[in-house]
Amino acid sequence: MQQTFVGCAFCDAPPGTETGEAHTWGQDERVTHPICIDCAIQTEPDPDERDHVACDGCGLVVDTLAALTRFRVELGHLEGPIQLCARCSPGGLATYWTHDLEEHLVATPAE
Repeated sequence: MQQTFVGCAFCDAPPGTETGEAHTWGQDERVTHPICIDCAIQTEPDPDERDHVACDGCGLVVDTLAALTRFRVELGHLEGPIQLCARCSPGGLATYWTHDLEEHLVATPAE
């Protein structure tokens, strides 16, 4: 029997790292990725502008939540949503309703 070891799909955590699951919806079915605790709890502070949303991965700010892919995280007792831009989301856009990122950019994170 072959066994596959998978690390976190959102960072370069090595195989064998304790992971939970991050779920989102693809065009026809639910998509699941392994996620480590460090990625599951990362959150960027809310942007000052009321209708703007920040990517939880890199802090990039967009003018609509639909420009980000939303994941539901389940990791031990930790549950909750994270929103990631196409650059931080494994495999790029995972949902067919996600808007084009470039059209909705407001600000990039300070380097």
